[in-house]
Amino acid sequence: MIVLKFVKGFIVKKVLFIIICLFLTSMYAKDIGIAWVGKSSMQDDILKGFLLQTKIFKNKFNIEIKKELKTLDDLKNLTQQWDTKKDGMILLRSSAAKMLSYTKTNIPTFIGGSNHPIALGAVNNTLSPQGNITGVTYYISKKTTLKMINLFLPNIKSILFLGEKGHFSTPIEQEETQRILKNDYKVEYKEFISDNLHDILNEVKNKKDQVAAIILGNQALIFDNANSIIKIAENIPVFSYSKSALKNGALAGYVADDVKLGKELAKSVYSVLFNGKKIKEVSIKVDNNPVFYVNKRTLDNLHLEIPFRLNNKVVFINK
Repeated sequence: MIVLKFVKGFIVKKVLFIIICLFLTSMYAKDIGIAWVGKSSMQDDILKGFLLQTKIFKNKFNIEIKKELKTLDDLKNLTQQWDTKKDGMILLRSSAAKMLSYTKTNIPTFIGGSNHPIALGAVNNTLSPQGNITGVTYYISKKTTLKMINLFLPNIKSILFLGEKGHFSTPIEQEETQRILKNDYKVEYKEFISDNLHDILNEVKNKKDQVAAIILGNQALIFDNANSIIKIAENIPVFSYSKSALKNGALAGYVADDVKLGKELAKSVYSVLFNGKKIKEVSIKVDNNPVFYVNKRTLDNLHLEIPFRLNNKVVFINK
């Protein structure tokens, strides 16, 4: 009888302890929302890194995820709702960063999976962001990729850039690619920007004999159909600003590690919401050591070799 009372008392105390722990956790947890418009594998990697990092933290987040919203208006409406209910929010993709250029928020707002945040209008300073916005960006200076292309093809005369019309990152890549090729390498720049795959493939077919290489922009229409573009390009080397296109057959490119950026994003959110840092004290993080990917199968098919200066940096895909 005494043993039974002891067991019951122990169970009651344990249940009370669990309830108190749950109460304290919920009391000290921060409510955040994570959302983005459309489909993109990049967001999956950022979210993966973010969630992995949050497991390390002492304090916890209550996370609400709204993925693959249909329109920017849907995201804007959601942002306005969260602005009065959440402790902070994370808005992913370049479209969200662009939306924040004309949609003001009152709570800490974090961006990720986007191109250059200044060019998109989200902030005017990445080292000391103004207002409520900070986060991470996959942006890498195009000088890195174009220097690599020059090492592969040192006597190149002309390059064709392919981008998706209407995508917020396309003008950024257009401007920088054209400027660097003209000023640093004296290479003729050609481009074709379209939202129609059939037109893009026809352009590649018509221009492949006029250029020495092709660069694929970091937009879904382009990298999802890289295999079709490369097939038509035949022996013309195709480089890329995205990892997805490299998996689909593009030769080489420098790409930010999105899982790593997701972890950095979590650290920034935590430092603001739990450590009390001001937004202006939390810079927008970049991947300072992007991965140099080479599609080994494509490399062999084109009978090319890794430039000596890049030998110790390469990570092969389709080895």
